Amino acid sequence: MGITNQARVISHAFLNVFYPNFCQVCSKDLNLNERHLCLSCSYDLPYIAKSKMALHKLEQLFWGRVKVEKVFSLLDYQRGNQTQVLLHQLKYKKKKKLGFYFGQVLGELIPDNQDIDLIIPVPLHSKKLRQRGFNQSSVIAKGIGDKLLVPVADNALKRNAYNLSQTKFSKYDRWDNVRQIFSVTRAQFLEGKHVLLVDDVLTTGATLEACVQEFLKIKNCTVSIATLAARV
Repeated sequence: MGITNQARVISHAFLNVFYPNFCQVCSKDLNLNERHLCLSCSYDLPYIAKSKMALHKLEQLFWGRVKVEKVFSLLDYQRGNQTQVLLHQLKYKKKKKLGFYFGQVLGELIPDNQDIDLIIPVPLHSKKLRQRGFNQSSVIAKGIGDKLLVPVADNALKRNAYNLSQTKFSKYDRWDNVRQIFSVTRAQFLEGKHVLLVDDVLTTGATLEACVQEFLKIKNCTVSIATLAARV
């Protein structure tokens, strides 16, 4: 083993004493070549990013509601599956590096020919942002931006009301819960732009629809959507 590799192994062992490096799904120790997930869990994740049928189904969610150019999503989200575990780690265990990493993975799968001008994460209300300490959608957006080489505008969209969590609402109640709570902060800056709207998970599409409606009020503004996960 060369000196460089020896130093790498020693450094890895030292860091694991103080900052244990576990798989975020199964809690197995990671080796030097694994990031956030062990190879087994990474291989077993329910990927949908390359499934034209799955992505088309997600685009159909918005038909007759708002015009969306494209929908991109990385993982299938179902109650109790590995994707839910990852989202829990990101949102409630504050694993920001995990969100950035999977944002990069998603960004690699978005075609270069989409001509995206700006990436905008779905915002949290300032009260919830203070409580959580970060916006998980912003972390994912920055990972995507890192791969697409497209700027992220954290403050282009504002959440005006502190609404209740969507998780226990019906489809109609989810829409009612987010109706008219978003506003664009610099509309003139977005004229003629193709915006990539980013959220952590897509289920009924109510939150994303409410955001898209605000962008479509802007002259020649078009919107695509990217989420880390979606219920297919």
